[in-house]
Amino acid sequence: MRQPSTDQDPSDLVGRRVVVRYRLHGEQYGATDVLGVLEAAGDVLRVRPSRGGDVVAVPAGDVLAVKAIPELTVTRREVRDLEAAALRGWRPLEAEWLGGWLLRAARGFTGRANSVMPLDDPGLPLADAVGRVEDWYRARGLVPAFQVPEPLGRTLGPLLDAHGWPAPEDRTFVMVAPVPVVRGAERAGLPAVRVDDRPDDDWLAGYHYRGGDLPAHAVDVLVNASNAGFASVDDDGVRVAIARGAVSDAPSGRRWLGVTAVEVAPSARRRGLGGHIVAGLAAWAAGLGATDVYLQVAEPNEPARATYRKAGFAEHHAYHYRRLR
Repeated sequence: MRQPSTDQDPSDLVGRRVVVRYRLHGEQYGATDVLGVLEAAGDVLRVRPSRGGDVVAVPAGDVLAVKAIPELTVTRREVRDLEAAALRGWRPLEAEWLGGWLLRAARGFTGRANSVMPLDDPGLPLADAVGRVEDWYRARGLVPAFQVPEPLGRTLGPLLDAHGWPAPEDRTFVMVAPVPVVRGAERAGLPAVRVDDRPDDDWLAGYHYRGGDLPAHAVDVLVNASNAGFASVDDDGVRVAIARGAVSDAPSGRRWLGVTAVEVAPSARRRGLGGHIVAGLAAWAAGLGATDVYLQVAEPNEPARATYRKAGFAEHHAYHYRRLR
């Protein structure tokens, strides 16, 4: 294969957003470009256009240049829209709106279900709103906490600093990809992915939240969504991979699949099961009308972020937690 003009081997750019310039043939001569996610590189480069439509297959001999382009440019409105969908995909056991802030509690199980999501203005002075938050969580025996989407927390952060809240922690990236791209990670040689309405005992045994056992009320949180699916892969009767999916709508009408709790048994790793089970969830979600997928990856977990990039995901935004110890 003749290498196109690029600073990198195209195979190193699989899963990244690229622009591919290639030669035209037939009656129409010259060259054109396609912008999108590079799904495959070899004798043929396959690009999923950013604006939708069918995959563009370009013979390697016609490629003039391949260039990686920066990750998504995301507006505050788009961050708010996605986070609003995520609220519906992982619901707490108790919730209360304070203006545009959602206060959430679930007896301590998971950070998302036990923190404030500040989507919009709280409807009263920030200092008063923070005081209400502190009282609300302490009344429930919980640590007052915020989950702060970074583009939305520019005024909140300095106020929390001034009131003695500890520094941000647990920074996490939200990564996104179109459903058709994610479905492409399914592997024909692996056992089929099954998606159930509720987690069975083997699923729960395979889920190790922060490395520990699940509290008794964890199932109440896990199933607390309108369209939740619990994916499993069994190999010779042994559960080798699990994941949870939830399909929910954003205020814009965009329908998202949120993927969480992806775990592969240690004895079954390096077989592509992680991507395979997420692809199975994407196929299930497509049947419910989902067009896009989001998932969260902790900032220190660069290997996982790199793996998801190769699977077609791009970083959408980041969030962190603030907790009043």
